[in-house]
Amino acid sequence: MSDILLAADYSSPVRARTAWPLFLVAAAAATLLPLAIVPWTHHLAPDSESALRLLIILNFIGANFHVATTGWFYTDAEMRPHFRAHPWRYLIVPVALIAGSALAFEFIPASLRGWLLLGFLSWQLWHYQKQNVGLLSFVAAGTGSGPLSPWERRTLMLSAVAAILGFFSLNPIGLPGWSAEFAWAHKLGAIVYLLSPIALAITLVKVPALRTQPLRLGFLLMGAAFFLPTYLFDNATSATLGYAIAHGLQYLVFMGVVAIKRRPLASLALMAAIGVAGAVLLNAGIRAPDMGLAWGNALYGAFVGTVMAHFVLDAGIWRLREPFQRKYVRERFAFVFDRR
Repeated sequence: MSDILLAADYSSPVRARTAWPLFLVAAAAATLLPLAIVPWTHHLAPDSESALRLLIILNFIGANFHVATTGWFYTDAEMRPHFRAHPWRYLIVPVALIAGSALAFEFIPASLRGWLLLGFLSWQLWHYQKQNVGLLSFVAAGTGSGPLSPWERRTLMLSAVAAILGFFSLNPIGLPGWSAEFAWAHKLGAIVYLLSPIALAITLVKVPALRTQPLRLGFLLMGAAFFLPTYLFDNATSATLGYAIAHGLQYLVFMGVVAIKRRPLASLALMAAIGVAGAVLLNAGIRAPDMGLAWGNALYGAFVGTVMAHFVLDAGIWRLREPFQRKYVRERFAFVFDRR
């Protein structure tokens, strides 16, 4: 990362002007490169060891590593008092999700676990697109073109609905009796996705800023096309892994900016350590049921609960309608919100 982004103070106009394009490039690259790399490794370089290594590294960073980095907020001196003041969201609910999910996966019948995964994965895809809404709101703020309109949000979330409908015919989750219904849902999802151009056209008419701000329009188009691989490929890797990795890399762009506000090198090193340690544990939780471990299903459930806790924590931490979060984020993203 550039020394400019490593600077703790973005008040300098020169730094702000330079940090802004770097942020845009990083966010766009984090989104687009995985969407291109994953199909390339699967279709054009399936026997390449270097391509496989690249995919493994990207998947490690973009998947459980990014989830684990949320734990960094518990080490942040400014965020901890906010957590203590709101224990239900930041302490009690996350612990309850992890413990409750562990117990559910251990004790409920195997035939019902697929239903839990269906709900969890649907929430995950919705979470992915909510982050794209957040990214677009940052672009809108940085271009000074006004807050997001309801139509921009609707356009993005429409594609999330299409992705959820199309996801389960590509990813078996323990509900084999539902294969026909999932195939029907995939077709319905394709129809829903075909409505996206109509929604985009309405949005262009309703939101004048999109006609004068190419950056805002570009990030809207990128978010609307985020789940398009679901309907371009018929294998789960090419159809879903690219956008899953892209989500994780986007998140790390945001986390990197947050972490470098003070003592940047030490803060980034701590975040990386938390990310690596957490990813190793979460990856072990995924494999636990297949390793013959006692309480293996509980460990897998704890993994699912941890990811859900990540959803809940992020929804609170990045809730800019709240005064504390707005102040916290604006200070760290001054090059977006206070551009001169």
